[in-house]
Amino acid sequence: MTDIDILIDGLRKTPLILENLLKDIPKETLKVQRIPGKWSIHEHVCHFSQAEAMILNRFKTFKEEEDIEFKHYLPGTTTPVDELMRLNMEEEIARFQQLRTSLIEVVSGFDKHIWKKQAKHPEYKLYTAYILLRHLQMHDHFHMYRIEQLWLTDDGYL
Repeated sequence: MTDIDILIDGLRKTPLILENLLKDIPKETLKVQRIPGKWSIHEHVCHFSQAEAMILNRFKTFKEEEDIEFKHYLPGTTTPVDELMRLNMEEEIARFQQLRTSLIEVVSGFDKHIWKKQAKHPEYKLYTAYILLRHLQMHDHFHMYRIEQLWLTDDGYL
């Protein structure tokens, strides 16, 4: 199994990990912003689908184009501040699951050329389809960690 196969397998499992994490969290805590100016659990969850749509489009761009340049995606900065809070979380979870399935289908067909293809990105020195794949794995787990942290951590430690 290659590194790419391992990453794809991990990405395939993220929706189930997220779903199981959310089962234990009391509904009344989902929209509470425990840290002023920072996202609630609800916002972290809804971000999965919003980011997934953008990332899926980036992978399609890697597949179809040669001279690639991406723009920043900074939720709350390049999007409305309250955008995530206004979304229906259950609908966004279902959308995330569908988008992730589509993303897995797209990247499973990549060859070595596409994985190594470089793009310009204002935030990164080097940006390839492979780096984006790895970045997505870390992004998923970062937000799931934040969700668990907001749920379980005592106020004095946040």
